[in-house]
Amino acid sequence: MGIVGASIGGLVSAAALADRQMNVTLFERGRSVTGLYNKIDTPFGRQELGMHVIYVSHDQYAYLCEIFGAEVFELLEGVNVDLGASNNFGMNNFSSVYPDVRHHPDLERILIEMCAENGSEDRAVSARDEAIRRFGRTAALDVTIPTLEKLWHSKAENLTKQALHCFYDLRRMVVCDKRQADSLKQDPWLDQVVANPLQTEPFGKVYGDRVGLVFKAEYTDLNERVIAWAEKKHIKIEFEKQISIDGGRLLSDGVALSEICDACIIAAPIHTLAQHLVDELDQIELSIAYFQLDNRIGADFPAYYLLCHDPVLKSSRIVNYEAYNSDRRDDNQSVLSVEFLHPVGQPPETAEITDEISRIFPNCAVVASHRLEKSMKLCSPTLANKNVLDKFEQEVSSSFGGKPIYFSGMRTDTGQFFSHNTVGSAYAAALDCYERLR
Repeated sequence: MGIVGASIGGLVSAAALADRQMNVTLFERGRSVTGLYNKIDTPFGRQELGMHVIYVSHDQYAYLCEIFGAEVFELLEGVNVDLGASNNFGMNNFSSVYPDVRHHPDLERILIEMCAENGSEDRAVSARDEAIRRFGRTAALDVTIPTLEKLWHSKAENLTKQALHCFYDLRRMVVCDKRQADSLKQDPWLDQVVANPLQTEPFGKVYGDRVGLVFKAEYTDLNERVIAWAEKKHIKIEFEKQISIDGGRLLSDGVALSEICDACIIAAPIHTLAQHLVDELDQIELSIAYFQLDNRIGADFPAYYLLCHDPVLKSSRIVNYEAYNSDRRDDNQSVLSVEFLHPVGQPPETAEITDEISRIFPNCAVVASHRLEKSMKLCSPTLANKNVLDKFEQEVSSSFGGKPIYFSGMRTDTGQFFSHNTVGSAYAAALDCYERLR
């Protein structure tokens, strides 16, 4: 059994297969495991690269404890799994990650249109279609579509319908108070589109009963722990192993994986394998900058992150590490991370982002900033990319000799982006693969 990518998803799927007495080889292009969960040096000390909360099921949590050791994790449960916030219409909303339209001048019309849709037949192809289907024309055209187009720098009619829950979760909208929301959410369709306005008082089970995990800062030997675990479980990890493509065939050192593996899980982002298709793909860049504030932000930012929905903001997401890291020791100052998606080679000026932070958090001042030199290229969730990547996956599958092959890595056009998508998909692939091969 071969697994391409020793990400968290790759490791969990390897653990599940090894637990079922299957021989597993992990192919990792880097020199170590855990990828973006590593930390980097900045003028403000060691900082995280992205947001480090991993959303997993209880079974997946058990495997991660086996791999790393339970002591390396801080466990988040219930509503504490994902405390998000949003900024739209020039206001911060720390009670919900979804757009809040309760102050919209046409709120009554929005409610009428949303209830009228009520599970209408799903003929949506694009993000524009899906936004209108879910929320009606008024809310879609005034709120969801401008937010999507700001985020991905592309027209909503050119984005897939899954773009609504890639990076930003725009599947729901805050349209009323808690009492009315609970009443509306009794309807199965409205439960999918009406957001709870108070995330700390959920309606029903939250986050699919998942838990959140954070690596504690004191543990810096994650790679060594994985290697020791793999040796104990007789799992082979091949580092600095670049998987190439030739005529749709997956190759490792010129040898087709289909010749040495009974099955394969591609846990790496699919676009990293499709290098020969780069010129055909719509791409966007994700850049990260760190901002040191003059004092602790504390109650001014009681969430793990803030999604910048407002189209006037160039920032995409602001991450507040100290909100979910109980062991952070920034005595007098806060450090925020700001992620921004932008056209390739056209990042906003750091001064623009600094000004945005000052407007979003007026009680704090930015005293210093540090921008990462390298950005990350992502495939945009466009319909054009979907066509290219669907065809690529089909070619790879057809060249695998009829053996099971799964694609569980990040793919924006299908909504596969964060850990609860990719880890869950890799784990499901492992269980299905076992059933097919045993």
